Amino acid sequence: MTTICIKQNQLPSLLSLLAKAMLKKGREPLPSINITIDGFTFDRDNVNRYNTCCGLPQDRLPLPYLFVATQPAQLLLLTHPSVSLKLLGMIHTHVSFHQQTPLQIGKAYDFTLGVIQCIQTDKGLEIELEGRFTLDSVYLASYRSRCLLRDKLPTNDRKKTTDATGDEGGQSLAWTKRDKLTLTPQIARGYAAVSGDYNPIHLHWLTAKPFGFKAPIIHGMYSVAKMFAAIDSTVNQVEFTFRRPAFLPSIAELEVREGELRLINSEGKPLVEGHYC
Repeated sequence: MTTICIKQNQLPSLLSLLAKAMLKKGREPLPSINITIDGFTFDRDNVNRYNTCCGLPQDRLPLPYLFVATQPAQLLLLTHPSVSLKLLGMIHTHVSFHQQTPLQIGKAYDFTLGVIQCIQTDKGLEIELEGRFTLDSVYLASYRSRCLLRDKLPTNDRKKTTDATGDEGGQSLAWTKRDKLTLTPQIARGYAAVSGDYNPIHLHWLTAKPFGFKAPIIHGMYSVAKMFAAIDSTVNQVEFTFRRPAFLPSIAELEVREGELRLINSEGKPLVEGHYC
């Protein structure tokens, strides 16, 4: 196992790591790599800018921000010299969060990021990373992020991979319409400014097209943040599954029912599905 110990202020910028990621080639399983950061802190100004952009309360540390704040560490791991994996075209498919104790803005924690699994599935190479926050060796909170590097599928198989609705098997409570989200390129660029995620697929149709998208798409983690803002109660565990991209500009509708949320497009198809408790 390779362990990288680094200080938070030594992490490269997301922009430089994205540039490095574009040069990655190969399709080898991820080696065992851990990144550790002692004394990781969440800056109040950065958290509040994120909260303002996503409609979240000020001076609170929302669970999705645990992922956002540590994105440089994620890309540092994926662009490590021992990694031989083409990162372009990788799809974010799932993210989950758990907290034993809510983390606080400005307090120092120990953060560890590692590879949980890297397996070949019938859809492609699936990669899962886990980020864990501890204090004095006591576990406090974590997230898991799953991505897919898709194999080329026959045309008649593609629809089967994207049309899940989350309502299979038995009767369920009806969905209640909660809110409409207007998604625009301007919103995507604003989110990029507060999150540091300047992935070109989100910024302009000219930069999204080379990656197979007919138009720019909203950040999946922006959708997650807006959905998280709709949860009225304190939650200790929440997960989100990304079903299909939301092209820009477009209008999405947020629907809720007990313990569940979903974001649907104008055709009524799910973009993101969430469960919490």
